[in-house]
Amino acid sequence: MRKLILGLVLIACGGSLVEAQTSADPKNEFFAGYSYQSADINTLTIDPKRTSQNGVNLEYTRNVTRNLGITGDVAAHFHRDSTSGSGGTFSRQRDQYSLLGGPQFKAHNDSKLQPFAHALFGVAIFRGFTSNITPSGNVFTIDDATSFGMALGGGLDIRAGKRIDVRLIQVDYSPTHFGSGWQHNVRLSIGIIFKR
Repeated sequence: MRKLILGLVLIACGGSLVEAQTSADPKNEFFAGYSYQSADINTLTIDPKRTSQNGVNLEYTRNVTRNLGITGDVAAHFHRDSTSGSGGTFSRQRDQYSLLGGPQFKAHNDSKLQPFAHALFGVAIFRGFTSNITPSGNVFTIDDATSFGMALGGGLDIRAGKRIDVRLIQVDYSPTHFGSGWQHNVRLSIGIIFKR
């Protein structure tokens, strides 16, 4: 994962970071898309394990120069499941939210392929709910925590038009520090970028 992130940073930084922005370069980029997260729920609940979460990822980038922008990132990921047996029904809810910001380096060039890399920092929120419904009684557990959060990664955009790009892939290593240990999460996002 470190080699992938380093490679993306080197590609995105290949152009000059201080190169003047031309009138053809977008000043504002809005990204909206589907996001999948493999969440490392290891210290947060009574049933710790890696959990698949589906959600949404939204970003706004203000390009300061042709290749350097400041990005604000909001993401929400959700997981629901339940199992029923002769002893009752066990249900789980595992949700994570993040609000991050930081620099983004993007190779705005004449090619259709636009690689980028970013380092985002901020806050992460975990919401968990577990219920065990049995004939002899019910047990409910609520987990609620806030942590420092990060998203270190990048990806590849494809120019689809003057005002629209397609984010083919975005991969982020997004660790958190809820409770007594680190959670090593991985986030994948795809979607559409609107430029102006």
